[in-house]
Amino acid sequence: MKSLSELADDYREAAVRLRLAIEDRQAQAVRGDSAAARELGLLRQMLGEMRDLRQLTQGYYTRPRDGTYTTSDLRAPRTDMSKK
Repeated sequence: MKSLSELADDYREAAVRLRLAIEDRQAQAVRGDSAAARELGLLRQMLGEMRDLRQLTQGYYTRPRDGTYTTSDLRAPRTDMSKK
C-alpha cells in the first residue's frame, strides 16, 4: 500500500498527463474537431479534482480538511429523548 505522500506524487503526475491531454484537445478543437471540444470540459474537471486530491493527500495530517473528499464534516444526529 502506498503512503499519502506517494499518492500525492501520483496525483501530480496524473495532473501533468491531464494538462497535456487538455492542450492536445484544444489544438484539435481549433482544427474543428467537435468531439475534442466536448472532451475539454470533462478533462478540465478531472484536472481540478486531481489538484484537489493532491493537496488533500499532501497535507492530510498537517492541514485542516473541509470535508470535500473526507468525512470530516459528518456529525451524529442529535436524538430527542422526549420522543421515545
